[in-house]
Amino acid sequence: MNDPREDFRPLYWTMLALGLAAVAILAVGVVTILRFAPPGERTDYRAHVVGVFPYDPRSATVDGPPATRFHRDQPFAAQVAWEQLPPSMVVAARWYDSLESEVGSVGPVAVSDLAQHETLIPVRTPAELHNNLPGTYTLVVVRYSRGQPVELLGSQSVVVSRDP
Repeated sequence: MNDPREDFRPLYWTMLALGLAAVAILAVGVVTILRFAPPGERTDYRAHVVGVFPYDPRSATVDGPPATRFHRDQPFAAQVAWEQLPPSMVVAARWYDSLESEVGSVGPVAVSDLAQHETLIPVRTPAELHNNLPGTYTLVVVRYSRGQPVELLGSQSVVVSRDP
């Protein structure tokens, strides 16, 4: 049986310390969530991506119908209907390749500035590569508040194939 002289105080203090550490970790987690995803930041706005089109970098225009597949040597750009969002909303649109590298972007700026100047978001091919890498490219439109991204407003993906 138990020896009446056994002292359980060290075990009690250890369990108490571990419990306090767990509460502290939980509190830090809650504060982090409230800092980076504050309640009330969600809106019902959605960015409408009109389409992804073949792009002529020389004239900075699109030519042809929208597509979801492109060849490596074919530049492309997305068109977003900025006029459907409030003019004072701050947004950014970014292209990411399969390696999660940013390969094109606009913003973060107010929608009114984008509606006047940046209707197209092209994928920028690095000069040393000459062509896009094969894989999936994703356009992400994000709303900003107080300098940080807070809400995904829309996305669009296309595939760049290896075959010519």
